[in-house]
Amino acid sequence: MNTEQILLEKWRILPLEKQEQVLKFVDYLTQTNPDQQSLSAHQPRTSLGEKLLAIREKIMLEQAPITSWEDLEQEISARRGEQD
Repeated sequence: MNTEQILLEKWRILPLEKQEQVLKFVDYLTQTNPDQQSLSAHQPRTSLGEKLLAIREKIMLEQAPITSWEDLEQEISARRGEQD
């Protein structure tokens, strides 16, 4: 079961008043997240664009910390088996 299905299942068992609160909260979250708004407005023109957009959406949903250049270089070196 994916996250969307779990959320919908839990939402359905809530009383109507709580369902309305959830909707208001989701509206608030979508209004305060400009990245998601710009993402939904963008329509890729190629299959590569669609793939890149899907990767971006996954990264945005994970909310992983952004890696610095130094950390990125260390990770590349580690994966290549290079020594410092």
